Amino acid sequence: MAKKIKHKPGRPKKGQNQITRESVLDLAWDLIMEQGFAEFRLAGLAENLGIRTPSLYNHIRDLEDVRREMKRRSLQILGDRLSLENLNPNQGRKRIPEFLNLYRSFAKSHPNMYPLTIESTESDLELKPLGDRILFLCMEVFGFQSLDETAVHRIRILRSLLHGFIVLEEAGGFGRTESIEDSFQKITESLESGRLW
Repeated sequence: MAKKIKHKPGRPKKGQNQITRESVLDLAWDLIMEQGFAEFRLAGLAENLGIRTPSLYNHIRDLEDVRREMKRRSLQILGDRLSLENLNPNQGRKRIPEFLNLYRSFAKSHPNMYPLTIESTESDLELKPLGDRILFLCMEVFGFQSLDETAVHRIRILRSLLHGFIVLEEAGGFGRTESIEDSFQKITESLESGRLW
């Protein structure tokens, strides 16, 4: 009589889908979207997969590997949302409000992933094209012809203004009764006109 093989951690149970790097990272994405990075643990990821933590290393290198992949996916999604195909090409500078609203909506719908998208990608050869894509989309929308010193300063001001609004809104920092939407509208109008006030 053949000896019954006992299920070992890390080996898919009968009827269970094969665990792959992609499936591990997909689940990591779902968990981080739900609970944030502060609460995310590899042990919890392994438990949700029905395997022991050491078995995760057949698919990922470490926690930083997961974080980097989450950053890659976040940049890809944000770039896709901001793509010029999603902006009305006949609107000229009217595309600015669309661009800003799409950016803000990504931050609101991905609050636990958004912080990854604001980190520089300059020193990462794999992620730099994703960061550059968003940068060039911004240049296109705002009419910057080249990435010269003036454009760099303006983009930094734009990012600071937009990020500051997003962070304050997320943290409940706008306590007055005046409409938050009206305030954001005034930001878009200011950036369209080139004047902050």
